[in-house]
Amino acid sequence: MTTENDVLVSENHLTAFCTQILENIGVPSDDARIVVKNLVEADLRGVYSHGVVRFPIYVKRILDGGTNPKASMKILRETRTTAVVDGDNGLGHLVGVQAMQLAIEKAAEGDCVFVAVKNSNHFGAAAYYTEMAARHNMIGFSFTIGAINHMTPWGGAEAMLGNNPFSVAFPTREDFSIVLDMACSIAARGKIIVAAKEGKPIPEDWATGPDGLPTTDAVEALKGFVTPLGGPKGYALTLTVGLLSTLLSGAFFGSDVGDLYEKTSTAQNSGHLFGVLPVASFDDLDSYLDRMDKAISDMRNAKKATDVERIYLPGEREYLSLLKHRQQGIPLGQSLYRELAELGQAHALRLSRIA
Repeated sequence: MTTENDVLVSENHLTAFCTQILENIGVPSDDARIVVKNLVEADLRGVYSHGVVRFPIYVKRILDGGTNPKASMKILRETRTTAVVDGDNGLGHLVGVQAMQLAIEKAAEGDCVFVAVKNSNHFGAAAYYTEMAARHNMIGFSFTIGAINHMTPWGGAEAMLGNNPFSVAFPTREDFSIVLDMACSIAARGKIIVAAKEGKPIPEDWATGPDGLPTTDAVEALKGFVTPLGGPKGYALTLTVGLLSTLLSGAFFGSDVGDLYEKTSTAQNSGHLFGVLPVASFDDLDSYLDRMDKAISDMRNAKKATDVERIYLPGEREYLSLLKHRQQGIPLGQSLYRELAELGQAHALRLSRIA
């Protein structure tokens, strides 16, 4: 949530600023642009938990040796419709884009394709990858293991799970895809990180402190556990997504998962799974899109609850946010702005705000 105290920066300036820093620490220019485009788009879409708020830790991990700045993805095993790839401990956003591109290319002749990934890192917003598929008239899937364990098994008292986000995106005739992107906790841990940076409270049901009791203190919540969505159902869901993200490739799961923030000199071996279903392999594309138009109309025109002016489709609010922020600028909290500005000073770069 933005506030009147936020600092506005332009998309182009923030992109150039972050790209230059990555280049300065050894990331090839093309790779740096792919990573930063992913991060900045998350902020444009209002998904601040997966935008540049994460940039400083990615930089630190490269400098500390935990992430490879010059990674080269390798295909370890392959069939016509599947692949297992090794991300060479590269930045997860780069590995994710390359793996989804591989899935889309393999599906060009109409096959349904899945690509499993090992030896990657935190890859940001899962929707970024599924929307890549939707733009090619394919239904896209992405699953990932969390980069830190901060959820207990249901009934447990020890963190063995991440909140393991996943996304599904559907092509439409609208200017945006219908896209589900969700963590398996009530709130993504990134939202708690944003609140902690800005000194803001969190809702009581988002997390517990290290004592296992609900807390509204974001700093205490980061020491404790996130709350699974729907209780035991959320636990089962995050377990399922974690297994999908790791067991096919050999990425780390459970007690093997490291800590994105604390073990910055150690490779994470994060896992992802990407999938695509080419719509035209199932039916004529126009017939599918006609049915999608009807589905969208049904949702939008449903009887509205009291005081509700508009029913939104999943992904629609994010698209509207993107249009707004491209025109008006991306809001950064004061604390995050200062952190990025200080990081820029080390590289003789200035993070300018919109006047």
